[in-house]
Parts: sequence; C-alpha cells; structure tokens
Amino acid sequence: MSVRTRTTTRTIMRALGAAGALVAGLAAPASASFNHTKILEMRGGYTVVTHDVGNQAFPLQYVPGDVRRHEADTDALYYRIDLTELPTGFTAGEVESAIESAVATFNAVPCSKTRLVRVDADPGADLGFAQHLTGLGGSENPLPDITFAGWVPTEFFEKIGQFPANGVTFPIVFDGDESSLVPGYDALAAPGDYSDVDHDGNADIYAMEVYFNSDSTFTTDPVTGNSLFAIDLESIALHELGHALGMDHFGRTEIILDENFEFVDIQVNPNSVSLMNTNNYLTTRELSGSDRASFCQIYANWGTPGRGH
Repeated sequence: MSVRTRTTTRTIMRALGAAGALVAGLAAPASASFNHTKILEMRGGYTVVTHDVGNQAFPLQYVPGDVRRHEADTDALYYRIDLTELPTGFTAGEVESAIESAVATFNAVPCSKTRLVRVDADPGADLGFAQHLTGLGGSENPLPDITFAGWVPTEFFEKIGQFPANGVTFPIVFDGDESSLVPGYDALAAPGDYSDVDHDGNADIYAMEVYFNSDSTFTTDPVTGNSLFAIDLESIALHELGHALGMDHFGRTEIILDENFEFVDIQVNPNSVSLMNTNNYLTTRELSGSDRASFCQIYANWGTPGRGH
C-alpha cells in the first residue's frame, strides 16, 4: 500500500505523556503529564492529583494481522531501537539492555499469542518521524510498528505540544480513506475521520514512536534510582512501551502537604501501584494485576482466527 503523510492544519501534535506529577514549586518529578496535573480532591493533608480508574485503553489500537503495516499477515508487533541518541553517561549496551528487558516483560504475559519482535535498525540511522516533523533530526518515513527513537531535547516536547516529560509516545494512525497517515493525537478529537477496518471503535494505528528526554536524569540502579529527580531507565521504557501497546494511564496519586500547605511528599496510593499510574515515580520493572488486565483486554484475542481485539 502506498502511503503518503498528511501535513494539514488538522494535524494535532499532542502525544501520550509518561508517568509523573507536576507540582507547583518543584522540578517535574519523574515524567510530568500536564493533562493529568490538576487538583481533584483535598482532604486531611492529602491532595489528590490523579484518580484514573477502569479499563484504560486508548481509542486507537493496532489491528491484528494488519497487512497495511506488514505485507505478511502476522500477529507479531515489530520494534526498532535507535541507538544513535543516548542519555548522558550511558552506553548503547545499557540502553539496549533496559529496553529489551521491558520488551521481555510484556512478552512474558501469557494471555496473548502476540509477541514483540525486534527488527534491526540500520546502524547509525537516526529514527523518528515525529522528530523529523519538528526539525530536530529523525527520518522522513514512519516505520511500523514501534520505534524507540532515542533521546531528544526538551525543545522536542514543546514543539509537539507536550509538557517536557521524561518520556513520551507519539502515535501515527491511518486516515479514513486509508491513503495517508496522520501524525499526532488527532484521532481522539474526531475518531470518525480515521480508519477502523475491524469496527472496534478505535482508530487504526500504523506506528508508535517512543522518545525520552535528554534533559532528564536517568539511572539503572533500581535501589537508589527513581527519586523525584532521577528515573529508572527500565521503568520508563516499560511505561512508554505500555503506551505504545495502546494502554492508557490508571491509578491514584496523592501529594502530602503540611499544615501550611507546603509540599512534603508525593506518593502513589498503595492500593493502586501500577506501572501505568501516571505519577508512579518508583522503580517499577514488573506489571501489576491492573497492568496485565489492561494488556490482556487489548491482546487476549490476538492470534485467534476470526477474532479482533
């Protein structure tokens, strides 16, 4: 299928934010998601800033065996890793190891037959279509299905209309006439304008691109890492991969204030600690029951003849 990229004023460059709260007077702890940062409730010294419940999946999803993404009918999802743009102080091997561990975590969920399969990127190739659109490098053509597109400066997040988080996932969907691709998060605003060949009510994904903020601080130490000012690399890769697989945020987060309403601490509600909690700044290298349920809701029927997701 010949695909051209639409670049009209309808293109909305809003992307899927990573975990983390933005608290007034603080540097953005973990990965800030502007759209989830609002006071929902105040009681007894606790300020609730997120409370996302229920089955949280995006209204845009991959179609199983979609021949528009791959010539062969396959239930696999393919991914690439751009190792040309690395975080300060990290080797390509350390980045590769963290991402591969994140992939292995999702591949180990037993409810689905679909698997994430790596495709070797051209050595030295700077991948990332969203990055190209912002004039900060990248490549002219988006690649299915998932691209870990490397580390980009805060300027990139600002240009796509996203608060500078530690990580972000950028979607590209099929247009309604299936002759072009639409980058950004337009599909939420007008889903009827986008392809939905399996009639599941979701826009059909062509590609998801994962970016990390080169101005943030990362670590590979699961014990001393993931403070308010450093994020565990594997944890953020796992969280963003969840987004790339169509999972939204869920969970509850509270900010603890003193009697003068000064910031004391931020904590994820112990009853809702999950990888996909928007404010989970803890080291999280495993999936919670909620995370697995969300993944299985989307992918349990993949690989079953005649059934979609």
